[in-house]
Amino acid sequence: MRPQFTTKQLLSAQKLLLEQEEFVKKGYGSVKNTIVVQHKMLPNTIIIRYEKVYIMGGEYEYEHPIATIDQTGRIEFIDSKFKDVFERSAFLAECYPLEIEDTSKFVIID
Repeated sequence: MRPQFTTKQLLSAQKLLLEQEEFVKKGYGSVKNTIVVQHKMLPNTIIIRYEKVYIMGGEYEYEHPIATIDQTGRIEFIDSKFKDVFERSAFLAECYPLEIEDTSKFVIID
C-alpha cells in the first residue's frame, strides 16, 4: 500500500526544503546530503535528514537534523530523542527513500 500524505504535510516539507535553500543563498552556511525518507514505524510521516554547517563565534558548527512531518503539517526535530549515536544510526538505517516529487509513489489525502 502506498503511503498517504496530506496537502499540509507536503507543503510543510516543501517549506523546510526552501528554508534550507534560503539559508545557503543568504550565505549563512551550507546544507548538504538532504534526504527525504520514510520509516516503517512512522507510517504516513515524512522524514527529512540533512547536514548543516555554519560558523558561530569563529568556530565551525555541524548539525545533522532529522525532522518529521506529520499529517497536520507539524514539523518536529527528533535529534534529541535518540539516547546515543548508535540508536540514531539504527533508526536511519531502517529508513527508505521517498520521492515526494513523484506523486505516483503516494496518495494525497485531505
